[in-house]
Amino acid sequence: MAEIDAYNEALSTGQYEKPGGLLGKYDNVRRFWEDEQLGVYLRPYLERLVDRKKACREGLRVLDLGCGSGDGYEFLTSIHSSRAPLAEHDSAIIRPDLLELYKGVDVNEGLLRQAQAVYRDQPKLAFTLSDINTHDIVSEQPYDLYLANYGTLSHNTDEQTLALLNNIARHGEKGALVVIDWVGRFSYEWQTLWTDDFDNNRCIDYAISYIYAGDEKKRDELTYFPLRLMGRLEAEGICRQVRKETGGAIALRKLADRSSFVGRHMDTAQYNRHCQPLRRLVNSLFEPNVCTNLDELIVRYVPAGGFDEVNAYHQRLADCWNHLVLSTMALMEKDTPPEAPMVIPGVTPRVFNTMKKVVKLAAGMREGNPRASLVEPQLGCCLRELEAGLQKGLGCGHGLAAIFEIVK
Repeated sequence: MAEIDAYNEALSTGQYEKPGGLLGKYDNVRRFWEDEQLGVYLRPYLERLVDRKKACREGLRVLDLGCGSGDGYEFLTSIHSSRAPLAEHDSAIIRPDLLELYKGVDVNEGLLRQAQAVYRDQPKLAFTLSDINTHDIVSEQPYDLYLANYGTLSHNTDEQTLALLNNIARHGEKGALVVIDWVGRFSYEWQTLWTDDFDNNRCIDYAISYIYAGDEKKRDELTYFPLRLMGRLEAEGICRQVRKETGGAIALRKLADRSSFVGRHMDTAQYNRHCQPLRRLVNSLFEPNVCTNLDELIVRYVPAGGFDEVNAYHQRLADCWNHLVLSTMALMEKDTPPEAPMVIPGVTPRVFNTMKKVVKLAAGMREGNPRASLVEPQLGCCLRELEAGLQKGLGCGHGLAAIFEIVK
């Protein structure tokens, strides 16, 4: 029948595929927590960079090292300006007319083919098959932003990372930014691997097992590979070494943790049996028309002996997280919220007051599902804001974001 043929044609385009909000690479936590949070960390530096480029009437040049399927372009162009009025419908800091070139470099040919297929109609985007450590950066015109996020440099040895940053620092121009997102050393996901012996315990034996949730047989057949874990002291040490070798040409502007308690291996409990499936639950918070069992969101943090500063951060986040969840539940049930375990000026009062207003607004709605459409997504945003306000950049999240600036 013609109708069947028509629908089969539509299916073949891939446009009929269901979105992967609850599972997969582009789940809700990736889109609405991880990318959003990294964008918040980067935003003030990116705004200053863009202001300078506009003042000089120059376009922005971006080099994405380990670009994969071009996710860095989507990430950068989705960061919203802090100055944009609420009525502004196009508030992106980087707009298409500002971009001179986005160049992605990756060693994976399959991912590059995917990127080229997605962005084939955008002439300002280019993709190159190359190892990021042997790519000839110095022969190209300098870039304004060097991007190596999603754990790219955790695939490197320290010697490779130092050589790469040395090349960038020497060749890049003053004011250029370097954005890195390493895998965090002290993530609760792999608490069993915590150590102070950084020289002899640099890597985790890692597998992408979260893709096969519930399929234990498949997980046992997966390929494992080393990923460099990074904490604050180690990142600062790398920066000092690059500064020494380049005459102070680079400065570390920010270190920040990303995805504490919501990293992908929270759900597998593969490296820490105490982990709870909190990523799945936060994915559910952001999912349209889905209600979450908030009782399961309560964090039961189990400390590890000998790591006082790290344990203190995780426990403080767990206490504030739990209080926010319990308070939201009490407000929905019209009970008195529990007494706060602590107050962090500028962080906890703001998110708790936000949830009070949202629950009150939702209580007055008579159509749809206000809990699923309003209360739970806002709770997810407030939990994300809580983490961003409490983090210390110790390497306690799934990712440790580092923002460098070339200062020569």
